[in-house]
Amino acid sequence: MTEEINEDIKRLVIARIDAKMPSTIKLSIGDTGSLSKEEMIEHVNKMDTIGKQIVMMHLNFIKAVTSGEFLRELNKV
Repeated sequence: MTEEINEDIKRLVIARIDAKMPSTIKLSIGDTGSLSKEEMIEHVNKMDTIGKQIVMMHLNFIKAVTSGEFLRELNKV
């Protein structure tokens, strides 16, 4: 992982998960099974392997949106 994940980034990701993800939705990462909103937040707090993957997904999405890459890809569809 090339970027250091500090407490501010963890808080940002947790706030995004809490605000944007309905409690009825589950996330599946690889062969780890389905994760609830609460389980995702728990993994981010622990910063275990799954928590780091969740953080990196959010950071990559934020970067794609701010760079315009996300919109360019949407326009291709």
